[in-house]
Formats: sequence, structure tokens, C-alpha cells
Amino acid sequence: MKDKLKYIFLTILILLFLYFYKSTSSSFYKVYITKVIDGDTIRATSSYDSNFKVRLIGINAPEKGKEKYWKESKSYAQKLMENKYCYLEKDTSDKDKYGRYLRYVWLKKPKKKNFKNIEELNVSAIMLKKGLARTYTFEPDTLYLKEFKKIEKKAKKFKRGFWIYKKPVTRGNKR
Repeated sequence: MKDKLKYIFLTILILLFLYFYKSTSSSFYKVYITKVIDGDTIRATSSYDSNFKVRLIGINAPEKGKEKYWKESKSYAQKLMENKYCYLEKDTSDKDKYGRYLRYVWLKKPKKKNFKNIEELNVSAIMLKKGLARTYTFEPDTLYLKEFKKIEKKAKKFKRGFWIYKKPVTRGNKR
């Protein structure tokens, strides 16, 4: 009887380990960023797909030729990601109405998803921190909305990037 209980307990432990290992490791996948289109849209390749478009979840960056700070936003995004390996993380939605994958982009796979790692490794958060994008989320893709709003509020308070202007440079969520 004791051996049977040990076997059941060990089986449950292994199944739990496999479940949690799969759920944490499979939520991120490595890609190579081939091109930054603007501050919130990129082209990437992976072992699964080549030359696909990704729209960064959680932000809206100034539009090329239409809004102030678009050059700075694109340039900084290029510095962060272009011709580098990054990690994509899916929230709930797979693609937007334009066929772009909706993903969070991470410079490195975080060991923990705490505020410090989000602020330092998540590209959307970094763009918000520099004042080069605004919080722009849509249900159901709101995994980091609370953190993004906090980061944006600080950038606005210290007039970073386009927050030097009184009027918003680009669209964002209402407070």
C-alpha cells in the first residue's frame, strides 16, 4: 500500500512539474527581429515562420510622417530590437484585423514577471518609460496594463520624450 501511495504521489509531482514547466517555457518563443517598421510594429523570423509582422501589445507609437516624435520612437525601437534576437509572448488574441501577430516583445526571457523585469526587459514598457509611446490596450489583451499605466504616468510626470508637449502626440487609452 505504501509503495502504491508513493507511486501516485510521485506521478502527481511529475505531472505538476511538466504542466508548470510547459506553461512557463512555452509562453515565450525566440525570434530574430529583421526590421523595425515603427515604434510599435516589427518584422521577425523564427524557426516556425519567416518574415512575419508583429504589433507590440500595450502601446501606440507616433505614426511615420503624421505625428511628432515618430523618428525618435522608431530609432529607439531599432536600437533596442533590430537585427537582434528577442522573445515574443502572446496574451489572449493571436492577430489584429491587419493580420499582424499581437505579442509582447522581451529583450531577454525574464526569470520572473515582476515590475522591475517588466520595466527593464519588456519593449513596450521601455518605450513607455522613454516617452516614445502611449499606453494603448484593448480587451482581452491587458496582461501588463497596470504596470504600463504606472510606467507611463512616471514618464509623463518627468516630461520624458514627447511628454514635453501639453497635447498628446499620439492616441492612447483614456484614463
